[in-house]
Amino acid sequence: MRRALSIVLSLAAVAYTMSGIAIVGQDEVGVVRRFGAVQDAPWPPGLHWGLPWGLGRVDRVKVGQTRTLTVGAQGDESAPLTRSPDPQTDDFLTGDLNLVTAQAQVQYRVSDPIKYLFSAESVDRHLALETESALAKALSERTIDDVLTTGRAAIAEALVQEVQAGADSRDLGVSIRAVRLGKLAPPIPVAPAFADAARARGDKGRKITAAQEHRDRALAEARGQSREIGDKAAAERDRLVLVARGEADRFTKVLAQAEKAPEATQRRLYLEALGELLPRFTRKVVVEQSSGLDVGLFADEGQEGPP
Repeated sequence: MRRALSIVLSLAAVAYTMSGIAIVGQDEVGVVRRFGAVQDAPWPPGLHWGLPWGLGRVDRVKVGQTRTLTVGAQGDESAPLTRSPDPQTDDFLTGDLNLVTAQAQVQYRVSDPIKYLFSAESVDRHLALETESALAKALSERTIDDVLTTGRAAIAEALVQEVQAGADSRDLGVSIRAVRLGKLAPPIPVAPAFADAARARGDKGRKITAAQEHRDRALAEARGQSREIGDKAAAERDRLVLVARGEADRFTKVLAQAEKAPEATQRRLYLEALGELLPRFTRKVVVEQSSGLDVGLFADEGQEGPP
């Protein structure tokens, strides 16, 4: 009887001792507590031997897992245009004092497993409060038109910074990976008016685009015509400059010859002038050198000559 009891006690002791064996998964780390005190170095993935149950404890945390937290309008079934929004959780006030139904999804990972486990009773609740506060602040700094059209990216970026700063101030041990804005829509009573305004903005944008395209085409055509006129003027200028230089060179040569032989030059110029002028006259009269010339001979028929 005693031997059987001894065997049972031995087996119980071995089983109790074996309860200190812990297996940490590949995507996990083990946060170790011994006699209630948290050890500074978590266990990496693998098989580990620690204190048995009651004396030690291992909390496994998936540090590589991306976790998602939703703030605002919850779930696809709670789309603001298909149900009445809950003003306590869905509606936020914009900078121009309009209400907007909003939703934000925060994606985060555990960066410090010890802080994640022991800094707060519920990290998700604290992150939800930080995200809700940051979302309210970001929306309050923008107009409703900016929120519903072009401001989504800026709001998401501001949320990442604000939520990360809040998590760091509370030592939550998390790293904010991204914030994605889900639903952003006006409340149901004014949704048709906002839809009309969105269509008007779209029409305005299309007209502005068409006007800019027309302006660009007109400017391109004007620049082309300007370059063409400038090229023609430059070509004409170059031609006139070349002609003027040629005439100047010819005059310079004639002047040099005139200085060498004045009489021969005068006679040549006289003959050249006659050769240029005589073809223009329809009537020619040959007179002797010493006789006078009756100018009336050159008068047109039906007109009286000079007295």
